[in-house]
Amino acid sequence: MKKSILLLTITMTMSACGNKAAQAASDANKTDSALADKESIAVADAPNEDEQAFNKFFNQLNFDDFVALLKTPNDDTAKKCGLSPIYSANSEPAEEGDADTSVTVYGWGVEKGEPLDFGYEIISTSAHSCYFYYQQDTSTQAAICFKSKADADRFFEKALAYGLVDVNGSYHIADKKLPNGTVKVESLSDYNIMTQIMKPELDNDYNKGYYVIHFYYFA
Repeated sequence: MKKSILLLTITMTMSACGNKAAQAASDANKTDSALADKESIAVADAPNEDEQAFNKFFNQLNFDDFVALLKTPNDDTAKKCGLSPIYSANSEPAEEGDADTSVTVYGWGVEKGEPLDFGYEIISTSAHSCYFYYQQDTSTQAAICFKSKADADRFFEKALAYGLVDVNGSYHIADKKLPNGTVKVESLSDYNIMTQIMKPELDNDYNKGYYVIHFYYFA
């Protein structure tokens, strides 16, 4: 009888040890799995090189410097915005008395492609490609074009934070920075307006596949 009790005790002890070992192994597997999940999430959340480069560029693209680019578009003002020269082009008047056309393009995450009837193809090299063009003919206009809608919307938010003149939902940039940000008014008569600024719109024509913010200069 004593021998049987002893064998039963040993068996129960070994079983308990086995259960504890199995439980420990299970807990270890769960811990490893949780750590792996966290590492996977961290990798997924970490921005890739393209996004890191864009974030650096977008932080540099502040609206104060961009207004300077609108006023005086050249290599220096573009560089302050993080934009590089892409191309410049000029066309002769089609008929006597017509105005010639000139366009200058600066960009980030884009390259100059094949020649078009006027200018060159813009080739995107990033999911966040962005370019600015300034065009003069019978009037003056400009635009900043973003491959990503979210980027275009964020840039328009920068414009609102900088300070626009809002007349019934029509937005304008004053020649001098407003002291208190964007204002809503009934008339532009109290402001010296430099350009009108349009909300971002998807362009499937001239700037195909880009979300474009147009600027129309006041004479």
